[in-house]
Amino acid sequence: MVIKAIILDLDMTLVNTLPKFLNILRECAARHGKVVSHDVNQLLSIYYRDPSLSEVLGDLSRNFWFWHECWLTYSERRDYGEVFTGILDAMKALRSMGKRLVIATGRELECARIVDELRYYGFTEFIEGCVSLGDLGPGHDKLDLVRRALDILGLPPGVVAYVTDHPRDILLVNGLGTINIGVATWTKGFPSKFVIKSVAELPRLIVMLDGTSC
Repeated sequence: MVIKAIILDLDMTLVNTLPKFLNILRECAARHGKVVSHDVNQLLSIYYRDPSLSEVLGDLSRNFWFWHECWLTYSERRDYGEVFTGILDAMKALRSMGKRLVIATGRELECARIVDELRYYGFTEFIEGCVSLGDLGPGHDKLDLVRRALDILGLPPGVVAYVTDHPRDILLVNGLGTINIGVATWTKGFPSKFVIKSVAELPRLIVMLDGTSC
């Protein structure tokens, strides 16, 4: 099976976003009467386990419009995260292999508002599209997001890889038929046989998968 396209998660997969986003999260939470006193490592530890951020934010953690407010503030301030080492080289290598790249982000913010940030990172020359939970609106999850990315690509799931840093994302899409790859930015417990430490390792894995039956 030859992989024709790759759907890439954005935050904590391609970009270390949380250190810059955390202060904005604190501000937004405070406006709703919640105190977020955790540092980056503490918050990540909570984020990667269930029930995830609900133990910090309560019902706000499932409130689409709360997260839209946070991500809009982040976008407007333009104090962006940092691309992980080797990501741009990996994207360039994947494109040279003829792989199509689409970003599918769980941000509750429309991709049209993220374009400048993607350009800042250097991603726009490599990707052919972006879709976000903000584009889909309230009530949608990562399964819906990946389905929309597949629609953008116009490809069947079996020839598309989905790459994300969160095990829960892979749990949601495991029945879809995509080739799911976990990125162990912070956690290792992925429900997938394919796990890499960084997207910098992705081209080598794709070469291997292209030469095998998945």
